[in-house]
Amino acid sequence: MVADAPGRVRAVAKAAEILGCFTPRTHVLSTRSLARITGIPRSTVHGLCLTLVDAGLLQEVPGRGYSLGLGLVALGGQVLHRHNIVEAAEGMLTPLLDEPDTWALVGQLVDGWVVYLARYMSARHGPVNSRTGLRVPAHRTACGKAALSRLEPAEVVRRVTGACESERIAAPDFAVLAAELEIARHDGHVFSADWRPGRSAIGAPLIDRDGTVIGGISIGGPSAVFGEEQRRRLSGRIGGVAARISARLPPQQEPRAVALESD
Repeated sequence: MVADAPGRVRAVAKAAEILGCFTPRTHVLSTRSLARITGIPRSTVHGLCLTLVDAGLLQEVPGRGYSLGLGLVALGGQVLHRHNIVEAAEGMLTPLLDEPDTWALVGQLVDGWVVYLARYMSARHGPVNSRTGLRVPAHRTACGKAALSRLEPAEVVRRVTGACESERIAAPDFAVLAAELEIARHDGHVFSADWRPGRSAIGAPLIDRDGTVIGGISIGGPSAVFGEEQRRRLSGRIGGVAARISARLPPQQEPRAVALESD
């Protein structure tokens, strides 16, 4: 249930909780399912969903329930546009894709998630599960871990815990994660094989001129591609590319999480 708080409008909090139930793996939810997940009475859920449909924030799926509405695209686009990450990364990542079956991702850190804003492919490649617009828990991705490595430990725990609760997945071993992020902060990059079986990636953080953690970039592909020599070569290059992209990022206007100093 949504907790009561002074000065808040409870109906808006409930509507936000309903919107938060949808995930990349759960595109459509019925009124019954939304009521079960949120604990909000079914009749109230029904009324809120109808209102959200009218506002364009949900859309009806006949016979199945509701999915997120196209009205969210314009709102989300305004937020993402402020950071100009894709523009800053233009032309910077494709030179790293000299291995076949590899791809590069640009991700923005949004609380405990990474949202992929752009994807670049090598000349020859197979199917790629990660796509533009996908939202994934940051602690399970290379560019997400790279970004998290530049935050204070307590902030990492808060963000990761919130994402896990929202996605209804088990939280990681935070001692293990902290050790991994400490190495990433020291090295300036991170190697990860947590997101998909048989897939690996190397990531580096994106930090603007104010020292604000914005997100990360990563080079991914089949784990077989990332032998010791390839990992060493890519690790040496991706940090430099991330630094050049970061130098292109404008400072943010609103307060955000400030990066830790690297060693």
